[in-house]
Amino acid sequence: MNGKLEIHDLKKKYNGKWAVKGINLTLNEKECVALIGSNGAGKTTMINMIVQILSQDEGEITLDGHNAKTVREKIGFLPQYPQFYGWMSAAECLRFMGKLSNMGKKELESRITEVLQLVGLSGSINKKISTYSGGMRQRLGIAQAILHRPELLVLDEPVSALDPIGRREIIALLEKLKKEMTILFSTHILKDAEEICDRIAIIKNGELIADQTIDQLMKEEHSSVFDVEFIGATEVWQETLLQSKYIEKVDKRGRVYQVHALDKKAGANVILETLMKIDGELIRVEARHRSLEEIFMEKVSK
Repeated sequence: MNGKLEIHDLKKKYNGKWAVKGINLTLNEKECVALIGSNGAGKTTMINMIVQILSQDEGEITLDGHNAKTVREKIGFLPQYPQFYGWMSAAECLRFMGKLSNMGKKELESRITEVLQLVGLSGSINKKISTYSGGMRQRLGIAQAILHRPELLVLDEPVSALDPIGRREIIALLEKLKKEMTILFSTHILKDAEEICDRIAIIKNGELIADQTIDQLMKEEHSSVFDVEFIGATEVWQETLLQSKYIEKVDKRGRVYQVHALDKKAGANVILETLMKIDGELIRVEARHRSLEEIFMEKVSK
């Protein structure tokens, strides 16, 4: 079992405009990669081409070196809003899906039991799907996506419609699945991506603008913003501080002053030097650690 996905110069045009503009992306075996971007960035279009719902206008998609069109059975897919027949039970639904995938009867029955246990639905195997919660439906969606033992699992916004409990359930499930298969999922909930993904791929206006590990993003996008809290001649201190060529601006957030420096080391020195010259009581000075969300917002706003 491999699961290496390679995307080369992928393009798709709608109404004369390029929705996806020459994307190159590789997912190695058993990597978990998050595809993030604003609404309309091209995430769903790209995913639909990977799972062969849409055909690309240009470019190539391969799985283990084979054209994705010829190995569709190696891909499992969960759309953003999975649809099920409410009158079916989970077992009936998966039995129907398995027959469509040409799975043998004996293998299918064994696999149904296995995947429902894996996704935490073994206790609801005979309940009608119409009685399922949103989290249970997403679990069932993942069960049908992995029923045929795919090498690549693709999920489009798997947690966007769920409450916090449902989200935690799905994230915990993906943690298990990433040990068995390659996973690509789109999301706009950056905390989830930060928690379970090996890499983050950021897409903007149909172009890939970043493809890095979480650690790489955090190291490269180090913060030059400092939180300063003190009691004293704050107005005089701000005026003095802003005279420095290393200080860009100062924002006040409650009792805390956020000092934006053009250079981290020089900014820290200026802050400390000016504080020593002002009457008052220093409470704290610390460099802010930027979140993935702040880094994402900066990249997509450029």
